[in-house]
Formats: sequence, structure tokens, C-alpha cells
Amino acid sequence: MGEEDLTKFSGYRSCETRQTRVFWDLVKYPIPASANLEDVEISLKAALYQLGLYSCETIVAYGDRMNHSEDDLRDSRILHLPQGQGEAQFYYFLSEMAVDILYRAHNDSPLNIMVIPRPDTKSELHRVLRCLQSRHHNILLVNPGPHAAPFLFNSVSWESIVKCTEDLDGGKPIMEGRRTGDGDATPVIKDARSLVSLFESVSQGPGRTAFVFWDVNKYSKPTEANILDAGTGIREALQRLGHHGCVEILAFGADILKQDPSQRDFYKEARIIRIPHGLYTKALDHFAELSNPGPLMVIPTPDRDDPQRWVLKSFLQERHCDVLSVEPPADVDLPQDALFLHYPNEILACTEGVYEGRQITRGRRKMKDIHEIQDFSKPITFQNRATPGVFVFWNLEDFPFPTTGWTPDKIYQKIDSAFPFAGYELSIWAYVKDEQGSWGGDFLTNKTWESSIYFLPGGGDKSARHNRMLHDIFLWKADVEPDPANLFIVANVAEVVEDDEFSSIIDLLQRTHYKVSVVPGSFFEF
Repeated sequence: MGEEDLTKFSGYRSCETRQTRVFWDLVKYPIPASANLEDVEISLKAALYQLGLYSCETIVAYGDRMNHSEDDLRDSRILHLPQGQGEAQFYYFLSEMAVDILYRAHNDSPLNIMVIPRPDTKSELHRVLRCLQSRHHNILLVNPGPHAAPFLFNSVSWESIVKCTEDLDGGKPIMEGRRTGDGDATPVIKDARSLVSLFESVSQGPGRTAFVFWDVNKYSKPTEANILDAGTGIREALQRLGHHGCVEILAFGADILKQDPSQRDFYKEARIIRIPHGLYTKALDHFAELSNPGPLMVIPTPDRDDPQRWVLKSFLQERHCDVLSVEPPADVDLPQDALFLHYPNEILACTEGVYEGRQITRGRRKMKDIHEIQDFSKPITFQNRATPGVFVFWNLEDFPFPTTGWTPDKIYQKIDSAFPFAGYELSIWAYVKDEQGSWGGDFLTNKTWESSIYFLPGGGDKSARHNRMLHDIFLWKADVEPDPANLFIVANVAEVVEDDEFSSIIDLLQRTHYKVSVVPGSFFEF
């Protein structure tokens, strides 16, 4: 298996400088006919501004009819897409929200994506949003809950919008590793009791929180000049690895650093928690007691004879935690100061450990495990980008695989033999019914074969499988860009041609640099 170089990036655009897109489901949360649309726009943008998001050009509203004039919609910058209509840079799409969000979301320029109202956690839209979060998009969900009108529908309701805006796990939104509202509540840790309170608050909160144990006595005492950038660099490094939850940075020994009380508290602004050095071991104990711990990053790597090294090893081997250690460079050309921590790629280049079961060695991560199901919940990894790959999306309802005597590896080999290419990478995604006892159901959660064929749940009916395939094709497109590729869609050709949405997406892909073929299952001559 190949390796992924985690250091080939320089950071992410901050949330405040990203484009923000608002997507509104009018069927689930309609805008009353009496609402003033300009007030709606003002209220939404004021809420976004309060959250630190300053660039929102358009609000896109989907489905249902609106009793407002085209002039009102235009003046309030609300783009209304009634059911059965859609627009995406002159390509026709059915106004299905997930498709339009995926169309506008690109991996090289992550967005702030706000959705109104919060989708059901078991819905396909929620799955799509979680997939986009793993690709570094910032997701905000407005959960009106028990609020009745005029919530959202006047110019002074922005405070209610802020209070009802959540992340995917149901907590307050997370911006660059920090949960909104925490800026004025950076804990003050002076003793063992207050340390217990910190870990209790984390254990009771939503999602998984990453911890960074930074021993400032051993590596670089941070200063007011560099502490903000150090906090950003550390959090971006963890985000690059795939952690999109909160990150608590504990600076052990920083409590004795002198600070002018009349000046800005840069530690508080960076949400870096100063902790007496004598509490380091107790903090490790509290981390070990967390029921669902996030990753633990240690700066710097403990010495070989340091007991902390053995504690970290036990976290890895006995509890299977994600443990990372950062050994700052000793190069004479790179001074030993916290400027190193300003740069996430430099941090990762000096990182070793395990994250989500994959070994990381000095910024290089094993590309994929043969037993891992690549289901688009995380970015798809590619081993060979030099030669255009072949990627197959197969609707098993239209064309089932043969069963007797055919294993996933044999099916993969048969499909592979149909292509005359050399040196290419082949991946296959086959969509099965979500019904108990359906063919392929046993393959959904337990991958025991070696080849890159993945069986994914397509939903209980044809429409659900259609949507899941379309959404995954968009996610695949985002991951494979900018490389050329060969895409094969195995489905009922006549139905695809008659489907305006599907055929429009195929047209979009063909106009870029992808070769797209829609073929029946007989193309592979099983």
C-alpha cells in the first residue's frame, strides 16, 4: 500500500474569510407569506456576523411555493428553487438540496454551509453534510425546535438564530477546533479539583474532543507574540488528520509565565489552558478515564526513559486510542522556538503515532487498509494518480452480481478484465438494498477480501439508491480532482437517459476532464 504525505498543504482558510452559503428547506420550515424577506436576510446575516462569518452572498430556498414577488426575492438575495426546478451555473438540476450543496462545495476551497432547518440525523442529507465536514467544510445547522414565528422572520431575531445554531453532533458550532461561545470561558486550572472539572465538562459534552499536552518546560515557552498562531497551527494539524471536533490545548508549566494583567490575555484568546506542570500525570489519568476520547497529541515526544512514554504506549496498545507525539526538529537552521508550531505542515512532518487505526511516521500515513470500507464518509485515497483511474458505480438492483461461486475478489477480477488499460487503479462501489437478508447485506460492515470493491447501502427503494449514488459520485469527483479519470455507471441505461437530473450530472462531468460511460451489467460478460 502507498503512503499519503500529510505535509503537502499550508493550512486552511479561516472560517471568517470563507464564503458562506445558506440552504433553506421550505417544505420543512416555510417562510410565512406575511414575512418581510429583507428582514429575513438582515436577521440571518446578523446571526452569521455574530458567529464570525462575514461573507454570505446568497440564500438558496428549496421546494414549496412562496407568496413573494420576484422583486422581493431579488432585493433580499434569496434564490428560490421551486420543486422540479434548479440552477447550477447553467446546468439543469432538480432542486434537491443535497445535490446543489455538493455541486457548490469544492475540496480546494471549503465553505461555511448553513442548513435550515436541522435535518434528521438518519437522513441522507445529514450523511452528506457529515461527508462534507470530513472534507473540511464548516457545517452549521439551525434547529428552530419549539420556536414559533417570528423566529427567523424579523430583523431582530438574530440572537435566537445564534442560540439555535448547532454543529452536526448537536452542540454549539465548532470553528477551527473551538466551540463558539467558549471564547470568554477559557478554564483557569490552578489545582487538581479544577482539572477534574475540565475533564468532566468534556466528558459531558457532545462529540469527541482532542487533547494536546504541551510541556512548555521541555519545548518552547510561548510568548504573547506567538501564542495565537501556535494555537491555530496545532488545531489545523489535527484538522488535516481528520479531526473536526474541539481541540483543547493544555500548556503545562505556562502558569508561571508572567503576564501583565493590564494587557490582552493572548492565552484566553487562543483558548490555550495554562496548567501547573505538577498536574501532568493527573491529566493523563483523567484522559484515560474518558469514555469516548478523541486523539491525544503530546508536544514534545517524551524521552525513552520517561514514564509518560510508557503511559502513551498503554493508551495505544490496551485502549486503542489515537495517540500522536510531536518531536520538534533539532536542525540548527530552525531555531527551537514556538514559531515551529505556527505551521501545521511542519508539525505533521515531525509527528508519529496512530490516528484512526493508521500508522503515521513523520508526516506520512499509510494510504488505506485493505479491510477498510471506503464509503465516502472520509475523503477517498488514491494510490496511483499518474495514470487515469477507472471507477465503477454499480446499481445492484438493476444488475445483480451472480451469486453461486462468486466472491467479491472474483467479481473484482472479472470487472478488471473488461478494461484494456495498463497501470491504472480500479475501485468499485456496488449499491445493495437495505433489506434484511438481501444479497450483499453481509458485505456492508465486514470487509474480509483484499480487492477495492465496496458494498454500500443504497436505501430501501430505487429513489433512495439513485440519490445515494448521485451524492457519492459528487463526493468522488471532489476527491479525484484535478486528475482525469474514467467513470463507469452500471445502471438501467434507458432510465438514466430519461432522468433529467442524472443525465445533467453526466453532462457536467463530461464537460470537464472525465470520460463517463453508462453501461448495462452485460458489458462485463459475467
